Amino acid sequence: MKIHVAQILVWNGRTFQFIDFHQTQTQESLGSVIREYVGEMGVRLVYWRKV
Repeated sequence: MKIHVAQILVWNGRTFQFIDFHQTQTQESLGSVIREYVGEMGVRLVYWRKV
């Protein structure tokens, strides 16, 4: 089983936060899953990169 690892930079309205993100391989692209995840958190996605 392959695991994707990414670093996400988000803005919560007051500060920037780095989040380490781990996801097992699915049919959805990693970018789509990250955008969905960030949307559920209620913060703004600034940048993400695959590690």
